[in-house]
Amino acid sequence: MVGHVRTITGHHVLHAPLDVRLEERGDTAVVHISGACDASCHEHMRSRLLEAEVGGARRIVLDLTELHFIDSIGLRVVIGAWNRARHAGHAFSVALAGSGQVKRVFELTGVEHIVQSAAAPRAT
Repeated sequence: MVGHVRTITGHHVLHAPLDVRLEERGDTAVVHISGACDASCHEHMRSRLLEAEVGGARRIVLDLTELHFIDSIGLRVVIGAWNRARHAGHAFSVALAGSGQVKRVFELTGVEHIVQSAAAPRAT
């Protein structure tokens, strides 16, 4: 697959295209998101999270350990999923990589303090 090229202050940065997978593990749904979440991906990401929510999972884990970029609208999608899960009485947690832009966005916005963190899910 060809990645998206973004120009940031004269530099070209290659972002891998977004990949969103839903994995069901008993009463847990794991939504794996990798690549870059920019304006072109929000609806796909939101659709997978909604699919996990209505699929009967009591616990949703959002795996962002392989996500390299997220913008403010992508962050809003995450917060919306957390809020819906909270109102439905379901557990919602996010797994982040130890560093990088996504982790930094969660830190700067304070979202890391309201959304429960999770260890990176093991692949099955």
